[in-house]
Amino acid sequence: MQWLLDPFQSDFSQRAALVCVMVGILSPVVGTWISLRRLSYLGDSMSHSLLGGVALAFAWFGTNAILLGALIAGIFMAVVIHYLSQNRRLAHDSIIAVVGSGMFAFGVLALNKIETSVSLSHFLFGQLLTVNSLDVWITAALTICSLIFVWLRFDDLKFSTFDRDHATQVGINVQKLDAALLILLAICVVVCLSTVGTVLTVSLLITPTSTARLFFNTVSTITKASIAIGLIEVLGGFIVAYHADLPPGPTITLGTTVIFIVAYVIQYATSERTYIQHSHKHEHH
Repeated sequence: MQWLLDPFQSDFSQRAALVCVMVGILSPVVGTWISLRRLSYLGDSMSHSLLGGVALAFAWFGTNAILLGALIAGIFMAVVIHYLSQNRRLAHDSIIAVVGSGMFAFGVLALNKIETSVSLSHFLFGQLLTVNSLDVWITAALTICSLIFVWLRFDDLKFSTFDRDHATQVGINVQKLDAALLILLAICVVVCLSTVGTVLTVSLLITPTSTARLFFNTVSTITKASIAIGLIEVLGGFIVAYHADLPPGPTITLGTTVIFIVAYVIQYATSERTYIQHSHKHEHH
């Protein structure tokens, strides 16, 4: 038990743990809808695109403005993608690629122009152990607002995801809901920024949900299971990183991948055993 509690003794590690918990809850909740709508590529692209907002905010206002800069960049990308997607001559993934790569390139150029001793890797792979009280409060506010939105619009999100025509017929504004989901994704990516950075954010968005979908079928059970998996992954990765003296972001990400692979093997083995049992029953009949 002491091995589990040791990483949470100091103030900075407690702040880091709080952020981990919020990320472990919000990422799977948003990731469920991103996965069901097949928007995983958008999550990956958006996480890279925040770099420009991070760079400018850091250059102009310092480290306290990083999350705000990332949020502005994420919402900007969400609005641009939503607007450009109205043109049916353009494929959705093409729009994401154009906007995402352009914003990421701008971020890299902006960082190269900033004279600072802060390493680029802090933005790319997370800076969990440098989280301050302001970061915790901003993360908490964004997380609570996002969870409330999903809870209030859960049925509308479900209808618009699986049957857009029916959703429109019953009065759901599908276009506005699509835009809101893009902004929700931007908020989630910002919340993940301190934990795993811009490069590894997609792991927390997609992997817990993908793991849950191996065993569950309904949206509500997938969401609940992915939250449990996400919390285990972020807190477990944080603890392992502390004891092994490893950077938390990549450690958490590697943990999500390992858990997914283990779950996949278990699910595959269980399915094969069930199939063999059914085959034997049919042979006896």
